[in-house]
Amino acid sequence: MENKNLPIKLFKKRDEVDDRRTEGMSNDELPKWAPSREQLLERSTQFISVMDTAKSLLQERRQRQNHLPAIMKVTLNEKAIAKSHRSHVGKIFNVSHKFNFVGMSDECDLLVKVDNIQDVDTISRNLRLVDDNAHGLASIDKINLYRPYVETQQGGTLKARLFNYNDYNLNRIVEQLFRESLELRDIDFKKVRYADDLTIYKLENVTIDQLHEIENFEALYSITPMPKLTVGMDFVDADKTLEVKLPIKGVEYPVVGILDSGIQDNEHLKPWLLPDSFSPYPEDLMDKSHGTFVAGIVVYGDELENKPWTGIDGCMLYSATVFPDLRKESIDEDQLIENIREAINSRPDIKIWNLSGGLKVECDLHDFSDFGKFLDNIQQKNDIIICKSAGNCQNFIIPATPQRIPKSADTLRSLVVGSIAHAKSATDIAEIDWPSPFSRTGFGPNHLIKPDVTHYGGNAGKSPSGHLSTSGVYSFATDGKIVSNVGTSFSTPRITALTAGLDHKIAENFNTLLLKALIVHSAKYPSAVSLNSLEKIKSMGYGLPDDVNNILYNSPNEITLILQDTITKGSYYEILDFPYPTDMVENGLFYGEVTITLVASPLLDSSSATEYCQSNIDLSFGTYDKVKERDISMRHILNEFGPDGAVNLLREALYSKRTMDNPMNRFSNERVLRNYGKKFHPLKKYAIDLAELTESNAIKALTAPKKWFFRLEGLFNAYAEAKAADDDSIELSQEFCAIVTIRDRRYNREVYNAVSRQLDSNNFISQNIKLRNEVNIRYGGGNSNA
Repeated sequence: MENKNLPIKLFKKRDEVDDRRTEGMSNDELPKWAPSREQLLERSTQFISVMDTAKSLLQERRQRQNHLPAIMKVTLNEKAIAKSHRSHVGKIFNVSHKFNFVGMSDECDLLVKVDNIQDVDTISRNLRLVDDNAHGLASIDKINLYRPYVETQQGGTLKARLFNYNDYNLNRIVEQLFRESLELRDIDFKKVRYADDLTIYKLENVTIDQLHEIENFEALYSITPMPKLTVGMDFVDADKTLEVKLPIKGVEYPVVGILDSGIQDNEHLKPWLLPDSFSPYPEDLMDKSHGTFVAGIVVYGDELENKPWTGIDGCMLYSATVFPDLRKESIDEDQLIENIREAINSRPDIKIWNLSGGLKVECDLHDFSDFGKFLDNIQQKNDIIICKSAGNCQNFIIPATPQRIPKSADTLRSLVVGSIAHAKSATDIAEIDWPSPFSRTGFGPNHLIKPDVTHYGGNAGKSPSGHLSTSGVYSFATDGKIVSNVGTSFSTPRITALTAGLDHKIAENFNTLLLKALIVHSAKYPSAVSLNSLEKIKSMGYGLPDDVNNILYNSPNEITLILQDTITKGSYYEILDFPYPTDMVENGLFYGEVTITLVASPLLDSSSATEYCQSNIDLSFGTYDKVKERDISMRHILNEFGPDGAVNLLREALYSKRTMDNPMNRFSNERVLRNYGKKFHPLKKYAIDLAELTESNAIKALTAPKKWFFRLEGLFNAYAEAKAADDDSIELSQEFCAIVTIRDRRYNREVYNAVSRQLDSNNFISQNIKLRNEVNIRYGGGNSNA
């Protein structure tokens, strides 16, 4: 085990020295894929015909004294999804000094409101101006009147979502009309708060006839069945005992909120339970088995398995009963989120929460779930972290491939946790350290990488009789006996304890981005797992995090640097003397391993389907030859100097494919080159070994002496930019936390001291991360997979 006793470091960019202004080049030429002028003329005629239909619809509404807008679905060419094309489409539809885009219903489908007949005429005139609006017309495949998405034909308990027109008065009128429509048909309803920009109503006991009557409401976006919560609770007695652990008098412990079925105050957990709790349910409607098992792992996780997986000594527990005994009473999604909101608001001082439960239905590929959006919203508003289970399935019994993550696990801001196997019996499917057979996989909407990380949650298989068999992890039954169970519900509390432990040890203000970045940054794939990179990231996210001590300390042959700041539209950061050890050179070439993690706080828009995440940060890291002067008198050149001969080492194309694809390569348990998704993901991680560059690229990029750069640039979706242009109160900015680790795995150089000296000599403000002064009573040593 490496001797890790050097604290990781925080550093700051240097104002003015590292600040840059974003430069851009305009291009009015039509894209190569644009149709001919004759085809555009034909397309124009078709689109105008649809607008005539919209005009008739609005005229008919006005005769009924109905002044709600018409909604058009504008389907973009799949090659025209980029922001540069979206502005040309906006020239056609954003008329009368109004921004008329109100969201997306799919990756290529823009939703556009048309307020009145005058706007229809103006849009139609724009469609006729083929030469003036050729780029916009070329970008559009189809225009149709929007039809609400109605998933159910069964009636019952439903969830109705209305359009958000980004206009308070119009939204108020829409809700009034919708409620009147429901009352007229004797439909029981209530409004449910998910996120600030979502308008959702729960409809109960709806008949098929009533459903058909309301599905044509003018401002209806969708009607779907109201989801219900599910959790698994199949416990097995274990022949195992454990001494009761008591909090040490005078020692302060982290506090964790458990959003679950309640926690039983048995002898093992009672000393760790806070005196207050939350529950909207009477005792006779509660089964605390699931919550008790989860809580036991938070407090006793390492001791129960006799493994130093987290290095956490214990956490105080706040019991928040957010769902009842599901054998006696079911709970709909809306009631669950109301309970979660009330529980979190009851203890605003608690910053780390565990949610080991959720929905069963797979998440959509093109839209984020309302539950996921709720979890994002409440974390942002309350400045908290929720650790969320990735979900379970039993497809392995069929057998079939695992289901994708469920709705609710597609939350952007939560740490979503999958499961890997800690043991293997004769009937178990997974090898030790491989993904558990029941653990759901990615990707989420917009190719989102979920789960984020993984931890030990058990193994499973099929007995000779064809029934489920399990090798579970240990925790407590309500009576205090040690029992076993499997599931992502029980890998998640290990990440919750780790998050709380990190926050407690860091003597800084609570920082969600820093904590998430530290956990993801430390994560690695266990060396025994020989899956290819794509399968690893789908099943295990970014891997298994290290224990708390190894996360916060370095060895002499490595250094971890943390940069936290806010980046705004129109600017970027470019550090042209990034500290890389000048003596990490062999045979004239730089060598070393570099891991970079970036976590941002994105702008979110609930109406934008695949483009729910409205902001992004582009990251570049690499080498260059020299700093060159630039002619700022030239158009679009705003920065006086920049790098000459820059090579971004985060480009996968630079590396040897043969080396990268070899699962036996010693670096394969760390390597992540994130080319699996698209832009606009708030979490990115790269792990590179410079020795893996192809020979020609190594000579070009790594021949000493070279200078090193680090570049961050904020990007914003066209929809976000247009809204900001229309509202002076909106500032386009993103908070972020970037972590960089430089490591000499050959142990030839003292990287920590060399980089620390460069930080000082190049006038960076830096300091060791502040940690609490306390006696180290952590359990065991370090993570065996470090």
